[in-house]
Amino acid sequence: MTGTTPFFTLTVACSSDGLIARAPDDAPHTWASDEEQELFFRDVEAADWAIMGRNTHLAADKPHRRRIIFSTKTEGWERPTQVWLDPAQITPAHLPRHVKGVHALQNGLILGGTRVHDWFLSHRAIHKVNLTIEPIRFGHGLKIFSDQNEVDPIDVFRERGFAVSNETDLNTTGTRYIELEPCTNL
Repeated sequence: MTGTTPFFTLTVACSSDGLIARAPDDAPHTWASDEEQELFFRDVEAADWAIMGRNTHLAADKPHRRRIIFSTKTEGWERPTQVWLDPAQITPAHLPRHVKGVHALQNGLILGGTRVHDWFLSHRAIHKVNLTIEPIRFGHGLKIFSDQNEVDPIDVFRERGFAVSNETDLNTTGTRYIELEPCTNL
């Protein structure tokens, strides 16, 4: 970790056709496997703060969780553990100072949606990716990244400078768990 910027992990579940949801209010817990959900909650528990957009927050509101919610319309503390910030006004290095009075930010968990993924990618602040690919196809819906043309979720990340460091089958129905890291030549 360099400077004051925390380590950020992007945890994302998607369909086999590279989509993170069918609609903005389509929470993964409604279609993801039990194995994916177990890994998701492991990541949530290990993180100091989860960072997400408004729709992701509202799709699974958890008042007791520490959250940084990106919004261009709302700003400030909604609850003692949830702050709304305008992403146009900050960088990843700014996030720790916004929350330090509540809880230090060293390990941040990026939970989506698409514009939040785009923001972290544009700042080169995705240090690790935990990707679960479920054996379902949505056909249409929300992409992992807004400029994505790829369908294969692994190719989505490879095209953006990430390499697979580990891959595991999670169950007999075809759910795959892939860990990716930025290529060192970026």
